[in-house]
Amino acid sequence: MAKDSPNVPKVRADFNGLFGELLCLSHNDTCVDESGAVIQLREGMVVTAYDEDANEHGVRDDLIATGTVESSPDWLQCNGSKWALRINKDGVRNESDLPSAT
Repeated sequence: MAKDSPNVPKVRADFNGLFGELLCLSHNDTCVDESGAVIQLREGMVVTAYDEDANEHGVRDDLIATGTVESSPDWLQCNGSKWALRINKDGVRNESDLPSAT
């Protein structure tokens, strides 16, 4: 599996908050990364969001999406969202779909 860039934080997100290319990231100014550390969100920040998932055999295969953090639009703020992820051209994928590291 390919490793994420060390400069791109990998933060937990609920992919039930996915609206096209926009994913609700947080109702606060922070997110939690994969190690449990609190990450301060800011406009323009690039992050990879993940949500735990499993394949048809029950093996963990997280959903992932990389993109740019932006303030949630008004229609999403009314549901409490403060920060959203504008997903890049790669879209939402399972981690197993990433190219293997060589």
